[in-house]
Amino acid sequence: MLALIVEAAIRSLLLGAAIWLGLKLLRVTNPHVLMAVWQLVLVLSLCMPMLVDWAKHMPPAASLQIPQMLAAEPTFFAAPPMQHAAPQVASSAIDWRMICSAIYLIVAAFLLLRLLVGAVLIAKLCRAALPVRENWTAGRDVRASDRVKVPATFGSTIVLPSGYVTWDVTLRRAVMAHEDAHVAHGDFFVLLLAAVNRAIFWFSPLAWWLYDQLGYLAEARSDAAAIADIEDRVRYAEILIGFGAISGRTPAVLAMAGSKTVPRRVECILAQTMLPHRMDWKAWSAIVACILPLAAIAADVIAQQPSKTENIEFVAPDQATLRQRRAEQQKPRQEVQIDPALLDNYVGYYRLGPAPYRVFAVTRQDDHLLVRFSGPEAVQVYPEGSQDFFYKGLAAQISFVTDPQGRATALVYHQNGLDKPAPRIDEAQAQQIADTLAQRVKSAAPAAGTEAALRHQIEAFQQDTPDFDAMTNGLATITRPQVPKIERQFELLGELQSLSFRGVGFEGWDIYEAKFANGITICRILLTPDNKITGLRFEWGP
Repeated sequence: MLALIVEAAIRSLLLGAAIWLGLKLLRVTNPHVLMAVWQLVLVLSLCMPMLVDWAKHMPPAASLQIPQMLAAEPTFFAAPPMQHAAPQVASSAIDWRMICSAIYLIVAAFLLLRLLVGAVLIAKLCRAALPVRENWTAGRDVRASDRVKVPATFGSTIVLPSGYVTWDVTLRRAVMAHEDAHVAHGDFFVLLLAAVNRAIFWFSPLAWWLYDQLGYLAEARSDAAAIADIEDRVRYAEILIGFGAISGRTPAVLAMAGSKTVPRRVECILAQTMLPHRMDWKAWSAIVACILPLAAIAADVIAQQPSKTENIEFVAPDQATLRQRRAEQQKPRQEVQIDPALLDNYVGYYRLGPAPYRVFAVTRQDDHLLVRFSGPEAVQVYPEGSQDFFYKGLAAQISFVTDPQGRATALVYHQNGLDKPAPRIDEAQAQQIADTLAQRVKSAAPAAGTEAALRHQIEAFQQDTPDFDAMTNGLATITRPQVPKIERQFELLGELQSLSFRGVGFEGWDIYEAKFANGITICRILLTPDNKITGLRFEWGP
């Protein structure tokens, strides 16, 4: 979750910077226009996590599709027998992701709680204030309280200081026009939404700047309404300065004369000679038409870039490295605790290429991660790190490769000394692979080229010249140490007499019966789409 929030904040910051630069270049100063622009930016900022998440699940553009990676498949004989993991000293690694998530949640919760407490206090102040029912209120919800020093707006309620009874008509008209503009525009609720945005993205400078900017523009827009009503700029500037000089803190979201904004507002009032034009639907439409494309780019540009999966490819290790990796993979592992929320980033489907039918299906059950691969049932894997998991009873592990948002783009399967990458695919692709495999099994027909490839390899082993070029890199790597044993078996079997197809087996392997002068062997073979042998098994018989 934190990675998504951080990315959304960065994208919103880039969007805000681009819009700010555009407004500066166009020299836009109308507070009505600026308020409309930054209100739209506020809404987009709050929606950005959903937009980013939606963009990540959209299929990438054709020009940016991730290429299939080279990989190896299991080879001769069955997998090593299951081994029970021995106890190991618990890992002392610090999970920084969890610590950062905790810090973020604590600060965000504090800011939201403070906002909630403030809203409750404001509601109590409004209820305790005395209603003002005079002709000049014109039916508006106006109240008076000795707890406020300057006029303020809370929702649709206008709260005046108790000393309002001494005001002259011009002062009262200016105050009411100003506060009535706040109510008409819903500025209280806009600032409330900006405060929520600031609490969610408290680490982003845009969130704090946006809150202050919207507060200033709300006041500037209401100043224009007040000046239009009393038709005296200098008198209104004097009113603002008078309220600004009053000491005391008003517990309000929108106080008429906040000490931070009064000097700037007075300067603008005295410098301008014309009142700013108000927004109509045409202006709103133009703003939306300009900003939404920028928002779409900000939410989508990074998600459509090639992920780190593109750089992962299978590299066949030498025999020394293979032995070293196999020894490391066979070491006992120790389960550690991780944030359960991370598991959602790994749920999905991953194709172990280049074999045509091998797919990891990763699911979550409560706080556990389950993996279904090469079997009808899902098997639980256990975390040894935030992105690393291991099987119990099997010398195999899984590591997830993630994008900047923490979502897995691939997994790497570690077994038999090999590290085999599997890129993420969507559910439709996984279902298509499953349907194709089911059709292969139902057809009970051999795949094109498997008989010729199998016959060629048998003859090559019999002549002590196995054809490694016809195999995938992974298959060739783990076949080389077994060559002497395989050649001895074929020497004992004698001359090949016949090769008969027996059916399509598990995972789409073609099964053949090879009859020799001195015995029979069951052979299983699997080809890649480019006719490389990615799986080859011999089951020796009498």
